[in-house]
Amino acid sequence: MCESKVFLATAEGEELVLEDVTSIKPDGDGFRLVNLFGEQAHVRGQIKDIDLLKHRIVFELTA
Repeated sequence: MCESKVFLATAEGEELVLEDVTSIKPDGDGFRLVNLFGEQAHVRGQIKDIDLLKHRIVFELTA
């Protein structure tokens, strides 16, 4: 499977935003995430890290 977990980097660590993400598209001031089940989330900021072997994508807020 090619799904990934998306996290948001915070001062306290990483917060899970959405699991089983299959699509990430630019959307205004951030990105629209869509998972395998059609659930959606919006993340503001920029991509901090992508690790496809671990199926992890981390975003961080921008100033």
